[in-house]
Amino acid sequence: MHRWTRRASFLLVPGLVATGRPAAAEPLWQAELRMGYGLAVSGSGTAMSTRASPLMVAATIAMAVEDTPPLAGYGGLVVETLDRNAAGAVFGVRMASENSRLRLAGGGIWLIAPYSIYGATASVGACTHLSRRVGLCGDVQLTAYIAGSDLADGHTVTQGQLVAGMVFDGP
Repeated sequence: MHRWTRRASFLLVPGLVATGRPAAAEPLWQAELRMGYGLAVSGSGTAMSTRASPLMVAATIAMAVEDTPPLAGYGGLVVETLDRNAAGAVFGVRMASENSRLRLAGGGIWLIAPYSIYGATASVGACTHLSRRVGLCGDVQLTAYIAGSDLADGHTVTQGQLVAGMVFDGP
């Protein structure tokens, strides 16, 4: 081994250990485009029916609230189409694992046009980053609509959907 190579490795190894590769910091905000489709169960008691859910398309913004565990509040616009046409808002909180791959979310949804319907939504999923600021996410989402003018008295609609999303990290 040449003398220069020994010196370089002597200086390089402690430098790598000291600086290391920094863990990716959680972004202060994220924008996400989501699309989901699945099954919907509606009715009450013995009069329950199962059919395809509407296609859900959403655009959300999440703002960091806490670093450990990574917790963010989110809100955005949602549109349902195909079987049903509606537009409204979605909001809630999302917690990610320390490595930012796994995530849990819970919140509310309120569709206001052309008729109103609202309820709760929860999802669990995972994300993988394609680059430093862009990632793909997949979630299983459960939405339970419990009230509104588009829902018959004493009835509920529960949707289970597979959701694909593209997330864009802020600084």
